[in-house]
Amino acid sequence: MGLNRMYVAVFNIVQYDCPVVWLVEHLKDTKIIVTGANVAEISRGYEKIYVVLLGDNDLINKALEKIESYRLVRSYEVIQKKRDFVKIQMNITKTKTMETSVFLDATPLAPWIAKEGYERWTLGFHSKKLLNEFVSRVNEFDYIEKSRVEEIPDELVAEFSMNYLAALSLLTMELSKLTNKQLSLLRLALESGYYEWPRKTNIVELSEELGISRAAVTKLLRRAEKRIISSTLKYLSKTAV
Repeated sequence: MGLNRMYVAVFNIVQYDCPVVWLVEHLKDTKIIVTGANVAEISRGYEKIYVVLLGDNDLINKALEKIESYRLVRSYEVIQKKRDFVKIQMNITKTKTMETSVFLDATPLAPWIAKEGYERWTLGFHSKKLLNEFVSRVNEFDYIEKSRVEEIPDELVAEFSMNYLAALSLLTMELSKLTNKQLSLLRLALESGYYEWPRKTNIVELSEELGISRAAVTKLLRRAEKRIISSTLKYLSKTAV
């Protein structure tokens, strides 16, 4: 019997009534992460969001001035402020897209990231009908610039949630240490059939294509493979029941 599936969607949404998107449009050199949203009072017309702004001190001060004057921000409080970032709690007028996601029981699966005039949302939907309804409604008042959808078994979504810290460590502490040269070589090796059986290419051909020695290719490839294998085993050991 097949597993129940969740429709996990990643959207780039241009929200015309969102203070965060408005800020990004007016502060081109900053990155804004909405680390959390409290929608308990959305029926009363507002929502509480927690926002981190990354940038230099001048940019942060400019952002605070804009937040102070923007009509859709009802109030705000600086929680933490340092030279290169500030964390803020804002009470904002509810946005239509957030209200729609709440109404359709969409599950937030990642922080909201604002950049270049849009916000990236990662949401889980319990049926394709709910997903399609969300897209249809949002396109009535906002604009979905880009989207990607995958069907993920509910069990895997739950497993990822249970092992969130281990997965985060795998991505940020382990795989992120792969160098650009290693990644390029791995991509070339995979696309060229180096890992097929039988192999469609070899170290000599890879070295000729890259214009570096066979020893250098072997060293780069082995180090990259070792990091991936050891990182994967470490992750599996942390998630083992």
